Amino acid sequence: MGDAARLAEAAECEKKAAECLKTSMLKMKFKPDFDGAATALERASVCYRNASQQQKAAKTLQEAAANYDQCNNRFHAAKAREGAAMLLRDAGDAAGAFPLFEASIDGYAECGSLDTAAMTVEKAAKVISDQEPEKAIKLYEKGLALVQQSDRSKMAGEFLSAITRLSLRMEDYPRAAKAIREEMDKYLEVGESLRIGQLTIGMVLVKLAQEDCVAALNEYGKIVHECPEFELTDDAAACGSLISSYEAGDDDAFQNALKRGSLRTMDNEYLRLQRKLKVPERAVGMEED
Repeated sequence: MGDAARLAEAAECEKKAAECLKTSMLKMKFKPDFDGAATALERASVCYRNASQQQKAAKTLQEAAANYDQCNNRFHAAKAREGAAMLLRDAGDAAGAFPLFEASIDGYAECGSLDTAAMTVEKAAKVISDQEPEKAIKLYEKGLALVQQSDRSKMAGEFLSAITRLSLRMEDYPRAAKAIREEMDKYLEVGESLRIGQLTIGMVLVKLAQEDCVAALNEYGKIVHECPEFELTDDAAACGSLISSYEAGDDDAFQNALKRGSLRTMDNEYLRLQRKLKVPERAVGMEED
């Protein structure tokens, strides 16, 4: 089927949708058929999409969503808005896509589809994370609340990691530390020592970025207390090297500690943070008497 035929079919579908919405005393049709109109508009959207007319495809899906709203079909309304958002995202219209993603998340949540809402959070956050990281963080926090209700601990960890990465990019270290601690608590519950080790290094780096060696040492001590086997790992040794060289005011030793394998395999945002770190002339909290 060529584009001309697809566009002709789309026009027929839109005409059918309009007919569904008409009422008639003669035909004893007293209420608009909103569900039928929505279905016809969804088909029109498919035709527009196949004819490479993404904006029109998105517009008809939004119209379909409005009709689903009229018959209180919140799930399909949310699904239609998500579809429209994805079309706009793929067309490079992030500004148009984001509010539709947000509306679909709310719609899914309202009808109890918390997992679907949470999965849509990730799609929406990725659309704006580069241009508006603060807005993306707020969205991940919203998603975190959703997955905690539906007991999706793996997804909660992924959202917390995303919040940490964006917070590091913005140099919002208190918020990064909060997200790291929340993620640590989740992995401590299930005893996943490998992830706990990486998160502890992350926490130490964040506290040293705040020039607070005492806080870094305290965070390290908490994990040793909560997860005693951690103390014998390479990650613990890396934390010890970072803290001791920082405490001693030895930047050469500190830079060497940053070259340890445990640190070089971390996420890119942590690697960027490491490049910024150096020991100040006198480490905070470690002044001589």
